[in-house]
Amino acid sequence: MPPHPDPKRDYRHPEPDRAAGALLGPLVAAALMGAPPTTDPTLTHLIHTALQDALTTAAPADLPQDPTARAWAHTLRTLVRTGQRPARPEALEHTPDQDPHGISWQALSRTPLPAHDPARGAFACAHLVDAIGAAHRTGGDTAALYTGALAGARWGASALPLQALRRLSEHTDPHTLITTALQAITTRSDPAQWPHAPLTREDRQRFTPFAVPHPLDPHVLLGNLAHLRHHPTATDAVVSLCRTHPHDAPHLPGPDWVRVWLHDSPGANPNLHYTLDQAAAAVATLRAEGKSVLLHCWAGASRTPAVAARYAITALGAPPLPTMTTLITAVGGHLDNPTLSQAVAHLSGIDLPDPAHTLFDGHPPQRRPDLRTDTTHP
Repeated sequence: MPPHPDPKRDYRHPEPDRAAGALLGPLVAAALMGAPPTTDPTLTHLIHTALQDALTTAAPADLPQDPTARAWAHTLRTLVRTGQRPARPEALEHTPDQDPHGISWQALSRTPLPAHDPARGAFACAHLVDAIGAAHRTGGDTAALYTGALAGARWGASALPLQALRRLSEHTDPHTLITTALQAITTRSDPAQWPHAPLTREDRQRFTPFAVPHPLDPHVLLGNLAHLRHHPTATDAVVSLCRTHPHDAPHLPGPDWVRVWLHDSPGANPNLHYTLDQAAAAVATLRAEGKSVLLHCWAGASRTPAVAARYAITALGAPPLPTMTTLITAVGGHLDNPTLSQAVAHLSGIDLPDPAHTLFDGHPPQRRPDLRTDTTHP
């Protein structure tokens, strides 16, 4: 009797992040290495096979007969499901020279793990880029692509460098690959829901358009997804911090729409410090290119002020704690998810155990009106 499949997973769980990383990883590796923006069709088929029903204990169909490729697919599948490397697969430990299966495994397992010290700009998930570089030095472009898949499955899409994703988006819409990955691992898929269709509600809420200028840079608007949908040409570029769909901004060239894998739930972001830092750097890069930028999430109240504060701290030299207070107040936001403010503070070397007490003397400002209104829809 076949094993009972796992139920549909919340996209805030880590497995979807890792599945998306597995499919995006090879193209990001190509961008990092300056390789042509193509992937090996054999590799692509192998990833798709490994991802199929990866959240279940069922054996995937159509695994290759070659024991090395089969072991590689099982390794990627285990990484997506658990986030941990499997026990040493002998078939990958002893492969012929220049075999990308073996090189990628060895790069993943033998590349040193960086110390995680956000205040010094050091992130454990930088292992992803280090492993790709190690594979490229050993086996060239093809080995780097295979390593991008394994490292993406280990660390997730949230660990992919956003500048490389911008280069990827010149020729491929990342959303297409994300949709493919999530459809493969999810046992039940609703074509009327995200990622197949635009997001219509999050945490049972919908919002009217909202945007305000960044208090320290008026060429950056801080808003919500509804503002992007209703005022698509208000800015030259967009940094999205919530789930989006191509229909949300069809007018934007790929590199001018930076889409970040970031959730507004405590514990839901395995690479939180890195993701926040990358998002802020994306805003700074777009501004350096002379573009006006909409920085937004679903409500524009929690993720948006966190990244806006990090941008002001790193790009504009603003003081961390007063800037965080200013940005939360500017959007009429909240501290329902204190881990975001804590991570922004940690990036500046500041411990912030109680953001509400430190930033607002225990009395956070009132939320803006639409955040206080019951916007629940059945």
